[in-house]
Amino acid sequence: MAKKSRTREARQRRQKQRRQSQRLLLLGFIVAVAVVGVAVLVVSNQPVEAFIPDELSARYAGIERSNSPEGYPRLGNADAPVTVEEYASFACPGCEAFHSDSFDAVLERVKDEQVLFTYVPLNTGSIPNAPGASRAALCAEQQNLFWEMHDVLFDWQTRYGNTAFSQNRLLTGVEALGLSSSAFTECFNSADISTTLDAAANEGVSTTPTIRVNGVTVEASQGGAMPSAATILQAIDDATPGGWGQASAPTQTALPTDAPTASPPAIDTAVATNDAPPAAGADQTVQATATVEQTVSTVAPAATATE
Repeated sequence: MAKKSRTREARQRRQKQRRQSQRLLLLGFIVAVAVVGVAVLVVSNQPVEAFIPDELSARYAGIERSNSPEGYPRLGNADAPVTVEEYASFACPGCEAFHSDSFDAVLERVKDEQVLFTYVPLNTGSIPNAPGASRAALCAEQQNLFWEMHDVLFDWQTRYGNTAFSQNRLLTGVEALGLSSSAFTECFNSADISTTLDAAANEGVSTTPTIRVNGVTVEASQGGAMPSAATILQAIDDATPGGWGQASAPTQTALPTDAPTASPPAIDTAVATNDAPPAAGADQTVQATATVEQTVSTVAPAATATE
């Protein structure tokens, strides 16, 4: 009996020690998680760089800004003869390449009022938080700074890589651009922004960037991943109606009926007869009449041009 009792006590001691070890391990895990959480919180709240290029607004000075019915940002005269739509994402490397290599050339056509340019925001690409970048740009648009934020986000893609669109950087950028932080925060998760992004996602475009001129997709140049600037400009010119931009020919107006006209002097019928030679000075009188008639014919167009 004594031997069995000692065995049972030993077993109970081992079980107790095992339970204590498990508690210690659990406590250590909880402490470790808490430490990591605090560290992440501290890091996430640390100020981050949010580079803002110089003279952003100057690039778009004098260009009309508007929105499509879906809420897509637009640049240019609404009555321009050609529409260009860019389906793009701020997290898409190809979209950044279009922005760097081709956008300025298209922008010149916008300034000439040949093109109405529309940006359709998609969320493709490899940079984390693409939806956050799209929302940030659309909320900047509500404060009339979409195109400035558009340029900033593409700059950040290559400048900061995978951390380009961290929430903390986006908020820092909002302040650096001079946007209202409270209005931005209220807008960020609003239904209006979600509706615009849903409409873009339902456009049926999965490849970014996709460029459409008057609704027709511009195909990539031979051997290229996307159309070159020259190819896009050629598509714009091909879609532009003939005669666009040419000055209208001046039109002539009729001479007013009440404009004074010169009357030739009367010829003495007694002098100009078939039986008798013309009296002295008659030739000069006829010549004077012809001269007056020529003068009238030349004066009339001059008066018309003056009018």
